[in-house]
Amino acid sequence: MKSIYDDIIKFMKEYFQAYSEKGQVKETQHVMDKFYAPDLAFDDGVITSREQWYKACLSHPAIQDKITLEHLFVDEKQKEAGALVKTQAIERASGKVLLEIKMNVLYSLKVDKNKDIKITSVKVFLESNPQKAARLMQVYGMKM
Repeated sequence: MKSIYDDIIKFMKEYFQAYSEKGQVKETQHVMDKFYAPDLAFDDGVITSREQWYKACLSHPAIQDKITLEHLFVDEKQKEAGALVKTQAIERASGKVLLEIKMNVLYSLKVDKNKDIKITSVKVFLESNPQKAARLMQVYGMKM
């Protein structure tokens, strides 16, 4: 069996850049189809499809999320990738960083019928700082 370790590393590195630059803009969001399976789900149970995720990504037009990969690990056998990332919420109009938070994210992957890697599920673990969590809710207009 051929190893896909290097393919997963390349895929994930491309993913973070694509999400940060194109995944939150309606005109370019379709680029993310390369990365997400149609049945994409998040562990919170709120997002249960790629289309729901796309709507959520467009729900804060004044803010751009920028994700910077700090560390990546891959479990080829289980088809999982884990990432320590720095996420910045940036005000589009001014370029001001409104919030910076670290997250650990676990991605479940699959190889589809076209032999393309796709993200099927996402589990997000936020930095354990109550002030940053409260600020996150405030910046994105979410209710606690």
